[in-house]
Amino acid sequence: MKRHELLHYVDTSMGSGSPTWALLGNGISSLTEEMNPDEETNQWINQENGDSDVKSYTPSVEVEKQDCVDDDAQAWIDKMVDELPTGALATTSYVRFRLKDKISEGIYTAYKRNCAVTVNNTGGDAGGNVVNSVKLSGKGSAVKGTFNVSTKTFTEGEPAPAGK
Repeated sequence: MKRHELLHYVDTSMGSGSPTWALLGNGISSLTEEMNPDEETNQWINQENGDSDVKSYTPSVEVEKQDCVDDDAQAWIDKMVDELPTGALATTSYVRFRLKDKISEGIYTAYKRNCAVTVNNTGGDAGGNVVNSVKLSGKGSAVKGTFNVSTKTFTEGEPAPAGK
């Protein structure tokens, strides 16, 4: 699977109405979803080696986007940089899916996660495009569902098998 086959969309409405999904793509040369596991390790006096348990995950996505294409994602990032929202105003969600998880034409098994948006920085080098950096920090568990790329809608619930 190539990187372009793993897609991330962000809800640019920031919870102020119906979700408005924007593809995180143009102007972004690298995007990695960090899972940020919280592990607990114990070693008892009668053990040569310890035991580890995974307590939880708090996924996050760092987005560095060059301001080189005026699209919905750039307009949203510009707003975040200008307004520096906090609290409930800094809460939205993102959706992640793989093109290989196709259910039917344009519909994919997807995962939606609520997140807090943090603006890290804006600027860049002389002669280059402005680069904006935001972080989407996960809040709670992901919700499984489907994402329709033509209508840009996420539908919560277990996807029906292909052909049904």
